[in-house]
Amino acid sequence: MRQKYMHQSRTGRSILLVDDSMEYLESTRKLLEREGHTVLTATSGAEALEIVKRERVDLMLVDYFMPGMTGEELVRQVRKFRPYLQIIIQTGYAGEQPPRELLKRLDIQGYYDKSEGPEKLLLWVDAGLKSAYFIELLYKSRQGLKYILNITPDLHKIQSLQDLLKGVLLQISGLLGVVHSFLAVVPEMPGKERKPGLAEGFLAVLENDLNLVIQAGTGRFSQMKKVDLDLLGMENMREVRGALKEGTVQVLESATVIPLLVGETRIGVIYLDYLVTDSQELELIQIFANQAAVAIQNTRLYQMATVDKLTGLYVRGFFEQCLIREVRAAFREGRDLSFLLLDIDDMKKINDTGGHQAGDKALAMLGEILRETTRSTDITCRYGGDEFAVILPHANPEGAVVAAGRIIESLEDKKVEIDSGYMPLRCSIGISTLPKYALSLDDVPRPFPAAYFQEMAGLLVKKADVELYQAKKKGDSQYSGPAVLAWLPIPGEKADGE
Repeated sequence: MRQKYMHQSRTGRSILLVDDSMEYLESTRKLLEREGHTVLTATSGAEALEIVKRERVDLMLVDYFMPGMTGEELVRQVRKFRPYLQIIIQTGYAGEQPPRELLKRLDIQGYYDKSEGPEKLLLWVDAGLKSAYFIELLYKSRQGLKYILNITPDLHKIQSLQDLLKGVLLQISGLLGVVHSFLAVVPEMPGKERKPGLAEGFLAVLENDLNLVIQAGTGRFSQMKKVDLDLLGMENMREVRGALKEGTVQVLESATVIPLLVGETRIGVIYLDYLVTDSQELELIQIFANQAAVAIQNTRLYQMATVDKLTGLYVRGFFEQCLIREVRAAFREGRDLSFLLLDIDDMKKINDTGGHQAGDKALAMLGEILRETTRSTDITCRYGGDEFAVILPHANPEGAVVAAGRIIESLEDKKVEIDSGYMPLRCSIGISTLPKYALSLDDVPRPFPAAYFQEMAGLLVKKADVELYQAKKKGDSQYSGPAVLAWLPIPGEKADGE
């Protein structure tokens, strides 16, 4: 029957001892446990096979001659599914098999004559465990590099900064099997506005202020998003800041801190509640951290160019490119496409009574509402001034009306603070729709002129603008439309009656 024994000061290594002699098992078990190893025992080859399949085993000590399945037969069976497991054959008969022949024939790592005493056994055990350690390092290195190569495309794809930060932490936690971890970034300099929906407080370099704000966490840190690290009361905060300031991995008493740097640019740190002492693992971590830091920096630069800082929505130039792309996709795939144009009601009054600070607050609030009420496939933008726009892929006229109604409903209880109290936040919406393209694409000339889609996109916006004007005439919190457009004649296609 299998038994498992533990030693107080563990080495972290597990040895399977296989012998049909209970007396030998017991004495050898005690010897190995005194060395700090975890010992598993089996009295037959069949029992040993089951243990190897279920448990982590670094080294096997196998008696050569056992009833039923011999040691040689057991080794051959184990090699079918654990080709790199370190195995030492034990024998009580020195002349049973020539040692060199056994080592070569069975691909085992040692041969121990029981008559040579415990010191010789411990010597073989140390050699076998050392080999197991280096094989494990090679395996981890190969798997780790493969893992990093596989996830690199995910790190560098276009995505929100917050999603990327979460992904980076989950990837490195998965690489090392860490449960408790967090990723913290350098906070924004005082006096700067923060970007709603993005990783708040993100700046490249701060010379004298190395405060850090948690942006993603796992395990016991999972509920600490947007928490200033100083508020955690961590005893090793000096070392955490030191990792970022010095730009080197810090291996603490029970944790590891990895800085995220791009050249001289300090981005943040990854904190792992896990002690990394192996040089191979540290090297893999550094490779991953370099990739992650570059991805974060690129995403930051991308969002600076495409996202409006105040509202967290796309800027108009990037949005117009998206609209042309969606018009082209709707044409090619034969699907509906709808468009919303929004304008904040009484924006002049908000600015006049509350100042531009109140106006900015109104803009930021509507940006947040649009992010919360639209689908992940919808594209939102600050179109200009107090105007906003939303692209609704796959939305027919009825779906566009539902989307507009949802936005207006979400604003019902929203108010903007001004000097004399509060003003309601309301908006008007104009709706336009391009219906499914009904013609066969086989009739479409090739190459197809890009100007056609630009013109259709312009018409979609123009119709929504007309509907927005009609909504404004109705009063606050109204929508108008949808105006359903007809696709323009295909270039080169004859008009009716010609």
